[in-house]
Amino acid sequence: MIITVVNGSPRKNGATSKVLTYLYKDIERLIPDVKINYFDLSEVNPSYCIGCLNCYKMGKCINQNDKVEYIHDIITKSDGVIFGSPTYGSSVTGLFKVFTDRAHMMLERLLYRKPCIAVTTYENARGSKAISFIKSMVLDSGGYVCGSLSIKTGFNQNPITEKVESKIQKVSKKFIYCIEEKKNPPVLSQIYNFIAINAVLKPMAFKDIEQYKGIIDRWEEQGII
Repeated sequence: MIITVVNGSPRKNGATSKVLTYLYKDIERLIPDVKINYFDLSEVNPSYCIGCLNCYKMGKCINQNDKVEYIHDIITKSDGVIFGSPTYGSSVTGLFKVFTDRAHMMLERLLYRKPCIAVTTYENARGSKAISFIKSMVLDSGGYVCGSLSIKTGFNQNPITEKVESKIQKVSKKFIYCIEEKKNPPVLSQIYNFIAINAVLKPMAFKDIEQYKGIIDRWEEQGII
């Protein structure tokens, strides 16, 4: 079992990191031979997407100067993915948004049928907005959220309370179940992806096969077409 964890916080040892770390260590406790790939985006420091659309044509980002394309490839090989971000300005961090732009996840359906966990931390309010962004990103990338954690905590405080531990343990067990049992995505998720692929994405891509060759190749690899 291969799990990839992406921490979208600029603070490497902040509250979001603590929640993500407890989560993946609980998964390791339950599945000792699991392989965890953990990425702090603060260390990756991804450059902005410049909208060149090379990823559509070639299937990879033209910018090879950071680890975004490497993380993309690791996610491709993963059985499940965990995404986390603190709440900044009623949404995810700019760092996390830049990563999602650069990783060309959505059109190629990078998370196709992969179970995912969405994690956010917040101090006062609007944690629901950040978690909603992550959930939408997962769905729009072909995956499904089988668990989520929205943790309220003070600045520079440890978010791991007894109550939070219990929540994390429940989510990790469900996540493992979804992976091991190869659970189908929820029906609404399947319907959404079917419509997105067949009514929107495929007609667009097949109008200009040369421009979207990288996307079409990825769909073929994943068994989407």
